[in-house]
Amino acid sequence: MKVEVSCFVGGMVIKEIVHVDKFEDADKVAKSRNPFCRVVNRKVLMK
Repeated sequence: MKVEVSCFVGGMVIKEIVHVDKFEDADKVAKSRNPFCRVVNRKVLMK
């Protein structure tokens, strides 16, 4: 599944596109790429 995760870092919103099996794992993948970000939004792009 392809998920767009919006992260807030340093006053900017960065959109990450991650490929995961479960929707709940999208947060973990985005946090591993940007450890100091705060997850704002998640959106499924493609199943």
